[in-house]
Amino acid sequence: MIKNLQDFLAGLLFVALGLGFGWAASRHELGASADMGPGYVPLLLGLLLCVLGLLVLFKALTFEALGSGRVRHWGVGPLLRVLGGLLWLALCSGPAQWPWVGSWFAGWPTLGVALGVSGLVFVVVSGAPGGSSGRVWWWAFGLAALVCAVWVGPLALDVPLWPRRAGL
Repeated sequence: MIKNLQDFLAGLLFVALGLGFGWAASRHELGASADMGPGYVPLLLGLLLCVLGLLVLFKALTFEALGSGRVRHWGVGPLLRVLGGLLWLALCSGPAQWPWVGSWFAGWPTLGVALGVSGLVFVVVSGAPGGSSGRVWWWAFGLAALVCAVWVGPLALDVPLWPRRAGL
């Protein structure tokens, strides 16, 4: 019997996300501990998230909570804003970064990570209560500048930083 519905739903979410990360990481080369491949750390983090979810599920099934742990508010608006911002960031990184969608978005222009991060922060923070649009834009551009500085500097990743056309 479920004694804390809120913890039970959170545990299910953690287990689902952990299994999803583990499945996505298993599609990459894992390597060994001394020579890690690109899927090694995401697989470990997915497994840890899954274990955390199982612990939360155990707690939800064994310990009683005040008010029986009912979910009072689902927060659909913030959830949709975060998902929309992440979708925008994925679209801005260009179709070469997500080959599993095939050739559906082959003509999509690459807008770059700078516009992607700015849009992500703007979409997520603009709907927050008490957030003024002037402050939101400063945060968006400041975070985008920080991401760009780290991108070009120590990381030197192979994801486009600035906008470019699809044929280039």
